[in-house]
Amino acid sequence: MGIFDKLFNKKKEVIDFPPKPKWKPNLPNDLNLILEKAKYYTGEKLQIALFEFGTIVIFPERVSDINSSALQTLDMIYNAHPDFNPKEMDDGNYLIEYSQPAFTIVFKDEIENHWNYIDENYIDGICTDEVLINGNGEHNVFNEIGKICLFGRSKMFMDAQNPKVVLTFDNMKK
Repeated sequence: MGIFDKLFNKKKEVIDFPPKPKWKPNLPNDLNLILEKAKYYTGEKLQIALFEFGTIVIFPERVSDINSSALQTLDMIYNAHPDFNPKEMDDGNYLIEYSQPAFTIVFKDEIENHWNYIDENYIDGICTDEVLINGNGEHNVFNEIGKICLFGRSKMFMDAQNPKVVLTFDNMKK
């Protein structure tokens, strides 16, 4: 505490960084299915690391240690603003891309079977003090795809806060 803080009894505001959403989706993840879809989406041509809550990190260039490289990539996403970009895939699933070579898959069946859960909780997928601007320039107003993105991104935050690589795929072995 500084001298003026002591004199005027001011408390410093603690800033929680990186910001995180409150939402921690608790739906089950089929990690083997996630890995199979990640392999399909990448044409089985890349190294892949899959985290416990479904975040996938891919490596367009060969890395010698998939696990540590995946941890570094996820850390770069987490400690920057975790922007995201949705892509609807040819099978109806959504791929939520991040600023680094990583993504989360939200399955079509997951959306259909748990829409009420997603719709009731998506607002808690916004990080503290975060303002997201949609394609219409509206702040924190989300259509169905935006809600799906917040659901997928919340899983990425769970992985980033307690990162555990659980499965890997390496079709680039020497």
